[in-house]
Order: sequence, then C-alpha cells, then structure tokens
Amino acid sequence: MDEKKDQILIVEDSDITLYKVKAVLIRLGYDVTAYNNPITALDWLLSTPNLPDLILLDVVMPGMDGFEFIRRVRGKKETEKVPIILLTSHVDTRDKIEGLEAGADDYLGKSASLSELEFRVKALLARKHSTESSITQISARSIAIFSLRGGVGVSSIAVNLSIAISQLWSIETCLWDMAMGVSQCALMMNLKPISTISTLTDWTEKTVDESVLRNMLLKHKSGVWLMPGAVGVEESELISSHTMDLVWPAVQTLAPYLIIDAGNHFSDPTLTILERADIILLVLAPELASVNASYQALKVFNDLGFPADKVLPVVNRVISQNTLDVTKIASGLKKQIFVEIPYDSKAMVKAINQGTPHILTSPKSEVSQAISSMAYRLSSGEMETKKAEEPSPQLENARKLLHS
Repeated sequence: MDEKKDQILIVEDSDITLYKVKAVLIRLGYDVTAYNNPITALDWLLSTPNLPDLILLDVVMPGMDGFEFIRRVRGKKETEKVPIILLTSHVDTRDKIEGLEAGADDYLGKSASLSELEFRVKALLARKHSTESSITQISARSIAIFSLRGGVGVSSIAVNLSIAISQLWSIETCLWDMAMGVSQCALMMNLKPISTISTLTDWTEKTVDESVLRNMLLKHKSGVWLMPGAVGVEESELISSHTMDLVWPAVQTLAPYLIIDAGNHFSDPTLTILERADIILLVLAPELASVNASYQALKVFNDLGFPADKVLPVVNRVISQNTLDVTKIASGLKKQIFVEIPYDSKAMVKAINQGTPHILTSPKSEVSQAISSMAYRLSSGEMETKKAEEPSPQLENARKLLHS
C-alpha cells in the first residue's frame, strides 16, 4: 500500500499565485486542494471528513481576510490544531503580529524563493508529525574546530575528522558548517545546499524540532550528515546567537557525534557554539602570526572561564618552509600540542578541487593517518566499549598507530 500523502489546502484569491503554488506543491508530492474564495474554502474545511495537514493562506482577500479565516479555524475543535502559513505580498510587522496572535504558525512573503516555501512547508509538516510519534533522543558529543587565523585548514579538518569518526565506529556523524562568511564544507564534499538555518531567522516558536533540521541535512556517502552553512556573507549575517539557542538542543539529537566548523573569527553565534561544545580544536599553522592568533584566542577562552582541558591545540602544517618547531609553539602557548598534521598541501588542494575529502582519496597518507589517530583519541573513551566487536579496518589501524 502506498504511503498516504500529506494534504495541503491553499486559499488565495490571485489565480496566478494559486496556480504557481499549487503546481510547486503537487510537484513535491503533496495532495492539494485549492480555493480562490475564503468563504467557499471555509465551508469546505468545516464539512470535509478529511482535514488537510496544512493550510497556506493569503492575508488580503475579498469577503474575509486571512486573520478572520484563522480565527474561524482556531474557533472549531475539529480544526484548531491544523498548521497554518500566512502568505502576504508585503511583510509588515503589525500584520505579522496580528497574524501570529490570530493563531498562524508561520508567515511567508510571496516574494520568497520556492526553496524557502518548500522548507517552511516541510518544517511545519515535520513538526506536526513529530508530535504523533515518539523520537529517541541522542545527546551528541560536540567537537568544534576553530582558529583566529584564516587559511590554516579549519574546514578541511572538520570535514575529514567527521568522516574519520564515522569510519572508525561505523556510525553516522553530523558535520555542522557554522563558518561565518563563506562556508566551504558543502563544496569540499560535492554537496549542494537547499536550505540553511538562516531561514530560521524569524522562527516564531521557542525551539526547533529535530525533524525541522533533518529537512536541511545533506547525506554524504561516507556516513556523514552535513548541516550546510550560509550560502553567502549576507545570509550568514542573519544568523544570531538567538538562532543558536533555537537550534542547539535539536542539533545534538542528529547523531552520536557533532563536528562543528566554527570558522576563524569571533562572533556572537560562534562564541555561543564554542561555549557549549565539549571540545574545541584550536587549529594553527607553524608560523608566528598563527601562533600569536592562537595565543590571543586562548586568552579569550580563559577570560570566558573555559576549562583548560576543553581547548586542544592542533598544528596543521599547511606550509613546508621556514616553519616553527612544535616544541617552541607549545612553549609559546604554554599548552601541549594535541596533534600535529603533516604537510601535504598538493594532495589536500587536489581533494578540495575534486570535491572528495582527502581521507577518502588517500586513506593511507600521513595526513589521513594523523586525522584518523586524532579521531580515535577524541572518541575512543565513549566508543571502545560500544564497538568492541567487528572493528572496522580504520579502527584497527588507528589502534596500531597509537600503540606502536
């Protein structure tokens, strides 16, 4: 038997908009009922034995505006819980407040992209269905990758580390690209984002369900789920610490391990993530400017009261000549270096250009071995007792490397 399709009711007096939205939703696989008259639509809604799963509703309509339509729907026990998205030509703050007070669940401008319309519809439907079934919660171990200097390989390490942990324990991991500005993780994994958390800027609920975030995730063949970053600088500016407060509880339920590309500069959202992460990998290159940036970052972390053992320096040899000795770097930082990743710039750049992570193209390289060993050190405390049987080849190799 085929799975029952979600049914959506569209109430829109513009025949052009009605046709356009209906065509999009049908193409996405929904059953659609459409009316260009709100009174006729309300008569149908209050008499049909098969209630819609969602209503898309215009604000300005003849005979009855969208606000009154919502009040009528919310006033009947049979229809009071049907999710409603208000559509409007011009997003006015007062209209938005009136719509939400009347009982709308979301608000969307008619100029919004089709991908945003798709996301909002999927998000509300997912939230509706999540209340109808129990969800097993997972509390992820979170590892943030950060630097105060660009060009030291933060995104590359985040991508390859997430894959390494997935391969070691044969589990799914979640990689969250939160590099403010221009995000690179999707590019490095040859994935194309459809929507990002910037679409949650005007989210009206106090929290975001796991099911909402899952609609944004991109699956990589390695077993990693990517939560893509903002597509451009303007979009990243929409993301705030409030967005982090909304997303953080749900993003921790997506996989046993959450790897976060936290970028290379301090911002309110970044600081929120770094504060909440279990571990911070502070990435630096073996050169003076990078060491100084890391020293400044450590001072900030200390001032914020971060535990000393939460921050682990990682030296990534992205340059081959005139480099500083790791022992001197550790002395300058007054902190032991957690991992040193060897130089292999040519292979790393090739992997990025191909959209295939280095750990997959060159699993036996020194760089891949170093990242696998780091992944093992970061995860073995929790995972060894759970995955003692049938170890993966990567796990056996990481054990040998650390005990040799």
